[in-house]
Amino acid sequence: MEMGAGLSCNGCGSTDVIFDPVKRLLICNQCGKQEFYSRATLNRNGKVIYCKENAVSQFTEARYADARHFALDVLNISVENIPARFIIAFYNDVEGKEAGQLKEFFNAMKAEALDYDEIRDLQKLIAASLPYLSEYEKDIITISAANMQADEDKKELCEFIDKMCPYFIAKRSSSGFLDPEMVEMYGDLAEHCDIPKTCFSLLKSIETNPDSPYKGNTFAMRTQTRYFYENFVVPVGKIIERMGSPEWKQKFSMTYQQKNRKFQSDAGMM
Repeated sequence: MEMGAGLSCNGCGSTDVIFDPVKRLLICNQCGKQEFYSRATLNRNGKVIYCKENAVSQFTEARYADARHFALDVLNISVENIPARFIIAFYNDVEGKEAGQLKEFFNAMKAEALDYDEIRDLQKLIAASLPYLSEYEKDIITISAANMQADEDKKELCEFIDKMCPYFIAKRSSSGFLDPEMVEMYGDLAEHCDIPKTCFSLLKSIETNPDSPYKGNTFAMRTQTRYFYENFVVPVGKIIERMGSPEWKQKFSMTYQQKNRKFQSDAGMM
């Protein structure tokens, strides 16, 4: 049990209270009233808001130790606070070299229903730490899509995906990231909200990905060239064909067909 940490009794108004953050139970020492707090209610607590905003601000400026300090203050009251949990997991994994902390966080988030502010705060933190998160791209897409399903969320979802995914695509060390699961995810997003910057990055990667025969002029290596074509070039076309906007789809399809024909010609596949 912990002291009230800025909470007060809704019965008598006393601040002489004890709060259990795990059970989310507040007990008043003055009148004996017991109250259960939802996660949403705790997240609206003034101290939680203050510390959370400071944690996010410090994190986005790469002041990870300071961000951790404020995040711990948040968790003293709201133990399930999503942004604070991410900051702690990130700090432990990246700064503390405790491998697996971020993976554990993202796995846990798949079973959580995040509210409006939580998913947006989480995305703000993710956008500020992309260099460390490439292996979690699928997890982040899954969590974002699950918590931004409404039509009014489309624009923000597209903007977030089109900031994150092109960055990851450009940094990939091979074509192996574009496996069937990733192709399906990109396709679903293209169908839902177009993701033009992501589709453009995929088109560009036909020539720039380290496994592309264009990188080292290795078209003479027929087996590898055929493999790249079937497992990267063709899937990129499938993703583009699922773009929801007819205007975007027509524009990108024309570019893809040009690149596809050129690849086949350069590879002697025509």
